[in-house]
Amino acid sequence: MQPLSQPAVRTPLMEIVPRSFRRKARYDHGMTKVSKMTISLPKEQAELVREAVARGDAVSVSGYISAALTAVMAAPANGDNDTLANLVADMIAEDGPPSAEAYEWADKVLGLTETAD
Repeated sequence: MQPLSQPAVRTPLMEIVPRSFRRKARYDHGMTKVSKMTISLPKEQAELVREAVARGDAVSVSGYISAALTAVMAAPANGDNDTLANLVADMIAEDGPPSAEAYEWADKVLGLTETAD
């Protein structure tokens, strides 16, 4: 027994916890070339992605989304001008710019403005 005047020597926790119970490092140094993010999808799209992964059409949800983004981003470089920006430009060229009422409606539908109900 140690005298009360001397502080007790504590054994470091890493020496007490068996190696098999220790958590591995939290940071995966092999993941330095990717960026993690959270996205929101409609339930139907999320289910389609999960089904594609389950069928083996994609290795993972991240792989599926990455492949889809690559395809979308490569489209203009392949000479395919069927992009959302071009669709909007065509609509404005044909019908003119959206009215103030159309912007108000869109803001309301998207939940960007509060309604006085």
